[in-house]
Amino acid sequence: MRMSWKKGNRLSMVRESEARGRVREIYDEFKHALGVPHVNVVIQVYAAFPTFLDLFWRTTKPVAETQGFFDFAERLRADAYTRIHNYFDVPDLCERTADMKFSTGAQQELAEVIELFQYNNPLLLLLAAAQMQSFDGPIGDANAVRKPARHPVFQNKPILIEEDQQPAPVRKICDEMKRAFGMPVVNTDYQALARWPDFLRTYWEVLKPTSESPLFQQCRYSIRESAFSLSRDLPGPIELTVAQLSEAGMDDDDLASLVRITELFVGGLSGLVLNIAIAKIGMEGGNLQQRGHGKRKPVPATSPTRAA
Repeated sequence: MRMSWKKGNRLSMVRESEARGRVREIYDEFKHALGVPHVNVVIQVYAAFPTFLDLFWRTTKPVAETQGFFDFAERLRADAYTRIHNYFDVPDLCERTADMKFSTGAQQELAEVIELFQYNNPLLLLLAAAQMQSFDGPIGDANAVRKPARHPVFQNKPILIEEDQQPAPVRKICDEMKRAFGMPVVNTDYQALARWPDFLRTYWEVLKPTSESPLFQQCRYSIRESAFSLSRDLPGPIELTVAQLSEAGMDDDDLASLVRITELFVGGLSGLVLNIAIAKIGMEGGNLQQRGHGKRKPVPATSPTRAA
């Protein structure tokens, strides 16, 4: 029997390349339902508890197939973007990639990766917020209209530089990110951005002081509370309680671990939707012109990366 997980300890996970059997099936269904080409670390960590992953996906899949789920995620996405745009200075990161001698193709690929995670993170936050509350009892609106979902489908899988593959300078930045955001793992977003070390370093130079400000922490808390509120209005009921998991054969240590891990990811994803909004606005030319700080360059056109 494994010990209950505690904050600060390493997290076990099942990478996509390691997934077999029912876990592989869930990964494929998850990607299809959300329209994404990868499985985020949140789901990979849940997969270390296969009984839970199976019950979690059986419970949430019907919700993830409704238009309401994607509409609520868009509200979180727009909220995060607006808060960053209105309250924080974001420089022109696109111009800086040109200074780094990025080709037009590399700029486009970077912008597409950022767009993917800006789309994906609010979906994950809603799922985690719903499960966090569902541990205690059913949530959701049983009377909500269940319209079939229409959503983007991202085709290009990001190339991830995982922690054990990162060169020393990149690993140093990612370690700083983990400490700053209180996460025991490097989020999938940063693993993808690690493909461009110069950009990652520049992005972190912008992100670090911003994320340390009291205003940013207030925004992070507001996004978290919005996710809790919106998840309670998802088509329901959504019910996967600690008692039900115990009846399914999960032991107390694993249940305690799952509650702590889910709480950790709710907090982490609440900040992550804001962090990626900074990257998104930066690649669109920043907001310094509107805030009276200088010239803004046009954003280069990007090729389509998704289909409706």
